[in-house]
Amino acid sequence: GELDEALRIRVEEQLPVYERLGDVRSKAVTQGKIADILQARGQLAEALALHEERLPVAERMRDLDSIAHIRYSTAALRLQLGQHASGGLQRIHDDLAEAFALYRHLGHPDGIGWVGQLLAQVLAMAGERESALEVLTLAEQAFARIKNANGLAQVRELRAAIGGS
Repeated sequence: GELDEALRIRVEEQLPVYERLGDVRSKAVTQGKIADILQARGQLAEALALHEERLPVAERMRDLDSIAHIRYSTAALRLQLGQHASGGLQRIHDDLAEAFALYRHLGHPDGIGWVGQLLAQVLAMAGERESALEVLTLAEQAFARIKNANGLAQVRELRAAIGGS
């Protein structure tokens, strides 16, 4: 819960070590953790910029898990920043769709569940109700597989809001 101290440690102690060692992957992972702290502190634009900075590194390394996480994180941040209301809905959709496809390819049920749930919301916003319900079914199956009661409850609520049975 001590975000300022966590941020200080990551920025002043961890990041410089990885930079000196030339450990690109650990640096990118640490930047992701820094972005998470910034997001928790309400510094959404800064968190988004940091995720965008680390995406090319993950792509060069062909780190599919990191790419999926970054795409999900950037989409969630864009939603929080209200970019869906100012012409950014397609970009948010595209990031979520890529993250969802990657998590399905990797077989990560937690990623399928959480990304699928957000993707379903974005599809519903875009008026694509049937597609939203299809994605929501996949998210529900993923949450059921890992016995995530919270995720299942959120899927039920979202399904009711979208108008599915």
